[in-house]
Amino acid sequence: MGVEFGILGEVSAWADGRPINLGPARQRCVLAALLVDVNHPVSLDQLTDRVWGDTPPQRAAGTLHSYLSRLRSILSPSALSPSAPSPSGGIHRSAAGYLLRVREEAVDLHRFRALLARARASDDLEATRLYEVALGLWRGEPFAGLDTPWLAALRHTLQTEHLSARLDHHDVQLRLGRHAELLPELAVLADRHPLDERLVGQLILALYRNGRQAEALDRYERTRRRLAGELGADPGPDLRRLHLRMLSAETTLAPRPVPVPRQLPPPPPSFAGRSRELAALDQIMAAPGDTVVISAIGGTGGVGKTWLALHWAHGNLPRFPDGQLYVNLRGFDPSDAPMPPETAVRGFLDALGVDAAAVPVGLEAQAALYRSLVAGKRMLIVLDNARDTDQVTPLLPGSPSCAVLVTSRRLLPGLITGHGARPIPLDAFDPEEARQAITGLLGEERVRAEPDAVADLLDRCGGLPLALGIVAARARMHPGFPLAVLAGQLREDSSRLDLLDAGEQTASLRAVFSWSYRALTPPAARLFRLMGSAFGTDLGGAAAASLAGLTGGEVRVLLGELVRAHLVTENVAGRFTMHDLLRAYAAEQDLPATRAFPADPRAPATRAFPGSSSEQRRAATCRLLDHYLHTAHAAALIINRSRQPLTLDEPEPGTSPESPADHDQAMEWFATEHPTLLAAVRHAADAGLGTRAWQIGWTLSDYLDRQGRWLDLFAAHSAALAVARRQADRFGEAQSHAGASRALIRLGRLDDARADLERAIALFTELGDRDGRTRAHLGLGFIHQKQDRPRAALEEFHQALTLHREAGNEAGAALFLNSIGYQLVLLGEYEEAIPYCQEALDLHAKLGYRHGQASAGDSLAYAYHHLGRFAEAGELYRRAVALFQEVGDRWHEADTTVHLGEMYDAAGDRAAALDTFRRALELLEQLNHPDADRLRARLAE
Repeated sequence: MGVEFGILGEVSAWADGRPINLGPARQRCVLAALLVDVNHPVSLDQLTDRVWGDTPPQRAAGTLHSYLSRLRSILSPSALSPSAPSPSGGIHRSAAGYLLRVREEAVDLHRFRALLARARASDDLEATRLYEVALGLWRGEPFAGLDTPWLAALRHTLQTEHLSARLDHHDVQLRLGRHAELLPELAVLADRHPLDERLVGQLILALYRNGRQAEALDRYERTRRRLAGELGADPGPDLRRLHLRMLSAETTLAPRPVPVPRQLPPPPPSFAGRSRELAALDQIMAAPGDTVVISAIGGTGGVGKTWLALHWAHGNLPRFPDGQLYVNLRGFDPSDAPMPPETAVRGFLDALGVDAAAVPVGLEAQAALYRSLVAGKRMLIVLDNARDTDQVTPLLPGSPSCAVLVTSRRLLPGLITGHGARPIPLDAFDPEEARQAITGLLGEERVRAEPDAVADLLDRCGGLPLALGIVAARARMHPGFPLAVLAGQLREDSSRLDLLDAGEQTASLRAVFSWSYRALTPPAARLFRLMGSAFGTDLGGAAAASLAGLTGGEVRVLLGELVRAHLVTENVAGRFTMHDLLRAYAAEQDLPATRAFPADPRAPATRAFPGSSSEQRRAATCRLLDHYLHTAHAAALIINRSRQPLTLDEPEPGTSPESPADHDQAMEWFATEHPTLLAAVRHAADAGLGTRAWQIGWTLSDYLDRQGRWLDLFAAHSAALAVARRQADRFGEAQSHAGASRALIRLGRLDDARADLERAIALFTELGDRDGRTRAHLGLGFIHQKQDRPRAALEEFHQALTLHREAGNEAGAALFLNSIGYQLVLLGEYEEAIPYCQEALDLHAKLGYRHGQASAGDSLAYAYHHLGRFAEAGELYRRAVALFQEVGDRWHEADTTVHLGEMYDAAGDRAAALDTFRRALELLEQLNHPDADRLRARLAE
């Protein structure tokens, strides 16, 4: 039926938003009795009891039939709007009684309960939204105005549910650090329910976190005295423990820190003009409203869109105290595809402090989480260099408290018409603005001294800020040069160089670029040309050295020269990027067939790089790919010691891979470089360098898996698989199938994962690759585990163990021994599990692999624990927790801490169990992991 019903307040119904007259009180009692058990029959005796209790009238059955007949008529299709009910709805009679057939969510009580169930299974941010919707369904006292014994009892039950939901909502808000806004509501509720210890505990915690420690302690003492006086009881263990934690000023009582992102790049070093546009931005952004304020700055490349956005943003930071998010969407990058929206959203989630394990799968779910995180916050989101509206839409917040600045070379009409964006078109500087800009860059004295030369320079730059900046940088590098000389050089170059983009007749950009480019030393010019065709958004110094085939010391000198020439930007310390117009210009320049490149650009030539321009560029691309491949391979083997190394070709001459020293350095390197590594996979695949494509994908697998970036993992292996098939690379195809299956298992696409693994096993068998085949069997075992086929999982693990032992691979054997042992533990075969787990632990200890020792120790402890050997289990659990802490695996640290708490509980040490469970809960809450809800419920029990 298209009718909405309400019993959380007066018993009511609405059709198309119009209230329905439901008749007298007894008739509404009958409807309420049916709505509570909607879609289930209620017998005549039950209806009688619910409507009259112990004092029914003499002809109760006849009266009920009369009420039911009237209700059936009121709710009939002809009585309501045509769109409201359907013939299948309404009140029906069966042998079991009467039932009201209607969608359960159309009844506020059932919708309330469904929302609570979803909230308790969701992350904190989504749970907050769901609790607010659920609690908003209450319009007052249930069944207001009606009174029967059954209704009175049910009313009390529902009010208890309502209070419980409010307290659950409070817990979530306290975890999110919203203690200040929660305090008034808690104070009122605690006065109504002074003996509810959970509620009092929430109030005490909120007072404490608001710096009102004395009031918090006084509230505890008043509650303790009241419990003793009225109930003759002491506070429960949870409230007592909170009191002790306050007395000891325990740091974990502080709210979980919520990061305030400050992602804006530095403001422009000099800024002139744009007074009209800045005033327009001020006016647009100050306008109040119920929707997000969006400003779309549009204009040609190099016209200063980003500088305008950043200048305004930095000048208005106090308006956005909750932070600023920034992303370069690379909409017009000449060497790479525009940034996918899911990559940008994921970057925002990282900046907002969302743990990788808590990031949902899919763009829609991630965008929803992002909007939840920024809801109600005063934040600025800068979306720079957008390609089109589709790229921008998932990044728009839903809260009117946020403001958005979008820059693009296109008008983006969909953003204007569909989302209410206010366009701010940006043209080249007018003559006065151009003069102000160059005066700010060169100084009033130098500009006033040569007015004709300045006029000539301004004419050649066409008012384009990018061109003006490059010209001024050249002039500043040679403060003794007359500006007339510089203008003459530019005039000469302009006569024989056309525009960079024939569709944008704004300035002689090629001439401007060539002017600065030709002033470079030969080594710096060569590096500039090569950087124009490099993949990825930026380069570290070590990667730039490999790209150029130089040493680190040599390339640092050259990068400094490029930065000073305004041709390259050091966007963060040690990482370098180029404007996309400069990148396009650099990529089209030819490399000389032979050129010398000394370590010191001022020294005599000492080295030559022969070959045609295309040959040199391909060699540079291969050096850069090899730099990332060999560095990533070394880092991958550090973070997972059980993997068998790949047999890599020697890197191209001139390549200088990096060498991470330990686990922390390897993870830090992957964190910085993984976007470029993903671009490297795509670039290698597009360039037909299939072996490098799948090998780089292989190196990324563990890092992306541990970070929860399974869509990236799948995309990388899919790209590598496509090129491996084209080139009939059977080994690359096998590895790519195996890598893709790993992502598919995590994403829950088990049938697709099985198909990939079966294909990988067939290829590895054909190729005689025993290690690849055993890894694929491990994946099949995990699929069997997830599909509740434990014996099939054991068979796969045993088969893989046999293959590893035949190959003499101790690290791999240890991995599968532990997999077998843990599977036996899950089956309850604890004695049989112990030898496998112990052998795995011994092998990992022999190899010095701490993560493996922790995993095997946890499995062995789990078996001892269930055999009642608590002392041995406790020692192993505690050691495993410490090892997981050392290697930074927080999820397994939390999981093992839960196991330790379960052991204490089984051993009868309730205090230790509670303390351990609370430590585990803190870890799970930091991870924003769904297991936190289950553990919280267990603690409540």
